[in-house]
Amino acid sequence: MFEVISMQNLNLNRAALSDRVATAYKELFSSRPVVQGQVVDAQMPESQLTYFIRQALDRHYFVRLQFKSSNPDIAPAVAMGHLKEDTAGHLVLKQDHRLTTIVAPRLLRSIQRF
Repeated sequence: MFEVISMQNLNLNRAALSDRVATAYKELFSSRPVVQGQVVDAQMPESQLTYFIRQALDRHYFVRLQFKSSNPDIAPAVAMGHLKEDTAGHLVLKQDHRLTTIVAPRLLRSIQRF
């Protein structure tokens, strides 16, 4: 019993240490700002966002979206999935077979093919 608990603690400590090392690495070697351990992408111009969204829709790319944050001290939200357009012209991000999110392009900071 004691061996199982200590192994679980060891695994948890490794994961926490790994997260701290990854965050420190990002902060030291990234030219972009890091907020709460997450690299903040540069704001893409509207024309570039529109172009990349159109490519993701036409070519069915798996994309990573980073949303604008209302507070510079809070890490921006990130979502990954496939973009689709519904019949009304709304952008929809399908993350799994179960999770679907409506995306407002004006709230996007960046889009990347993943």
